[in-house]
Amino acid sequence: MPKGKQRKVEEEESTRKGTPKIDLISSLPDSLLCHILSFLPTRCAMATSVLARRWRHLWKDLLALDLDNSKHSPYYLPGGTHRFIAFVNAVFAQRKALRVEKLRLACDIPRGEKKTIKTWIRTVVGPHLQEMYLDLSFACNEFGDRHIKLPEEVLTSASLESLVLKGHVFLTVYDGFVDLPSLKNLELDLNYVDPDFVLLGCPVLENLKLTLHESFPLNASQPPEIYMPVSLKRLTLIQDDDIEEDINDIEDLVIDTPLLEYLSITLWARCLQVSISDYPNMVEAHIDIDQDQEQVGWVLELLKALRQTKLLDLKLSTMECLLGAPAFELPEFPRLLNLELQIPYFDSGFLIKLLHNCHILQVLTLHNQENVSTVEPEEPSCWTLPMKDPDCVISHLKMFEFKGYKDSADEHGFVAYLLERGPILKTMKIHADPTLGLTYKQRIHQELSMVPRSSKTCRLIVT
Repeated sequence: MPKGKQRKVEEEESTRKGTPKIDLISSLPDSLLCHILSFLPTRCAMATSVLARRWRHLWKDLLALDLDNSKHSPYYLPGGTHRFIAFVNAVFAQRKALRVEKLRLACDIPRGEKKTIKTWIRTVVGPHLQEMYLDLSFACNEFGDRHIKLPEEVLTSASLESLVLKGHVFLTVYDGFVDLPSLKNLELDLNYVDPDFVLLGCPVLENLKLTLHESFPLNASQPPEIYMPVSLKRLTLIQDDDIEEDINDIEDLVIDTPLLEYLSITLWARCLQVSISDYPNMVEAHIDIDQDQEQVGWVLELLKALRQTKLLDLKLSTMECLLGAPAFELPEFPRLLNLELQIPYFDSGFLIKLLHNCHILQVLTLHNQENVSTVEPEEPSCWTLPMKDPDCVISHLKMFEFKGYKDSADEHGFVAYLLERGPILKTMKIHADPTLGLTYKQRIHQELSMVPRSSKTCRLIVT
């Protein structure tokens, strides 16, 4: 029956039953309904086929497939992975659309079904595929079965713009080359893969999230080399926190990416050679790097390269490197608005020097992790009133937050100084160390409340 006549019949049936002729959703064209359904997991989209005659086949025209059977998924199919295999086979058998623009596939691969998984992937790869998300693990534990070869078509797709490869899989790419001329987003979180082999084939990559595991790349006879594409705007480099021992050294780490706007690094593998460029477009940087003292030089170079950032977040391991390094000159941060520091111990002298180089800083957050860190100061720090006030304190600082406050003389002196000398300070939050009792916290609040404030609108919060 033609669609127009079908709708008319449905309207007449609704009128006889005394219900409104048509609802708002039903008045939408099929193309828009399919677009809405494309945001649902495929199982949910299929379930709409029972709503009305018109909906019976809509899901078959979807250009996006979301096939998630991971154990944390709310749509996990109980009864084993073979049931999921049968479900996906049925999806592909009933589909009408000849093309797929987006694929999300997350599942365990049962024994003997690797060929089926690769068939699914080959089915969707074509000139219209734009996004692919694969999170594949093996249901069995035998070492020999934990190996899958990604179909050639994936790594030579001219249309692919986003690719995510995750899972506890030994991934091997085919004997040839990677050519992804349109790829802008890439996430690699695989146990065994040579990331540089993939990155070389991504000339316009803008967003990269790379997780390094204990043994990468597979069968490597020497430390790996990682060259970041020069086109990158966002880079997240993570070392897997489940690793019990350090991963192999990195022979070369090249981050020559002048367009970079966002950087997040969590790394404690030794980098034998590092190449860093200036990052004039940097907006946000999160640095968590733990290096030997002989390797700390490149961390200092990275800090200098980040001087144009607007947000700088230095984690505990990085601060331990900096505070334990030989005397060095702190770079200036002329655009920095937000500074977050996890400190192994409180050192007001270091903080005042740093504030002198952050001319327009508006938000300062300190997290004292003395209870976690094994690094101790050579000499206890004592509060000394600075000869000259940092520009940011007297003209820009609006918010100060201190987590793990222990109320030492040095800490109290620094906090009182900000209250006395910060004319535009709006909020000061002091989170006392959990070991301090309620009575002591009340005393902290009382003592700080008595400090004269340069700002008449500053709120003092002590928890």
